[in-house]
Amino acid sequence: MDLLLSVCITSYNRVNELKRCIESINIPNEYLHRTEVVISEDKSPQREEIKQMALGIAEKSDLKIRFNSNESNLGYDRNLKKLIDLANGKYIFFMSDDDKLSKKAFPTLFYELEKDQYNLLYAPFLNIGTGRVERKHKETMTMKSGAENAAKYLYDAILFSGLVFRKDIIKDINAERFLNLNYFQVYLFLSVFAKYGARYIDEIEVLCVGDGENAYGFSESSGQNNVLKNRDSVLSNIEFNKGLFKAIKLFDADNNTRVFELFGREYSLHTYSGLSTARGAGLKFYKLYWSKLNELEIKFTFLVRCYYFMLLILGKRQCDFIMKLPQKILFKVRHND
Repeated sequence: MDLLLSVCITSYNRVNELKRCIESINIPNEYLHRTEVVISEDKSPQREEIKQMALGIAEKSDLKIRFNSNESNLGYDRNLKKLIDLANGKYIFFMSDDDKLSKKAFPTLFYELEKDQYNLLYAPFLNIGTGRVERKHKETMTMKSGAENAAKYLYDAILFSGLVFRKDIIKDINAERFLNLNYFQVYLFLSVFAKYGARYIDEIEVLCVGDGENAYGFSESSGQNNVLKNRDSVLSNIEFNKGLFKAIKLFDADNNTRVFELFGREYSLHTYSGLSTARGAGLKFYKLYWSKLNELEIKFTFLVRCYYFMLLILGKRQCDFIMKLPQKILFKVRHND
């Protein structure tokens, strides 16, 4: 019988985290013969340790585990494409090596996959660090196609863990243009969502741990980007956003759409947290952050300007208190599914 699902895991220099990820995969017995696990290690310093660990698990596991180690460092985007090429399943379930699966991850997903009606599926995830459930909507639903709808839900693609794509829909999309953008999955998401829509399953599948060593900016292919290296700095988020915006603009150029313009409204809603964090680092750093934010060439809403001046004048603590309820209302109104 043909494989239904390939669980595809990116790997870079995280032996223990990858082990935890693999061991969290709990496929129902009736689907074991129709599922595979594919790991693509991207020529990291610990590649040999990772290989021995993964093959050791494979020898003892009921799972079909295949391990690939790239001969050269491809970088995040091209390694994601490598997984697509390696996968034999009808559907691909992406995972990062420093995340893990919920114990209840697969039964509902397989039920949906058996329908063979959807080309993109995903579910909410639990952020272990904050304790919040993210990528969350009110109920299981099918979202309509169209660039405007894809822009509305684009933030759901930021974490690639748990995104499920039908392979034959994305297999021919080239990743070479995305080197060091770190958001190839966003282009895939937009490409499929805009044309076919998506299926949202209201059941937590992924536990986002995100505790692995940061590989961004360190690998051979990354250009030694010092801003990306420091994930504790709020400026690194702006650097990542540059890659995100380039990926969106590539989609617009390829499809004659205006997702980047529409996404500006979504991005504006999410701007407050970064501004607040920057304000907490002092006035000088706050002004630097604001100047870097305005280099992103995104059309901010009037609300963002209000955020900026409120924080500038009142400070972080008072503004966080004032904005708590309005922020919650704004997100609820915008995402009234």
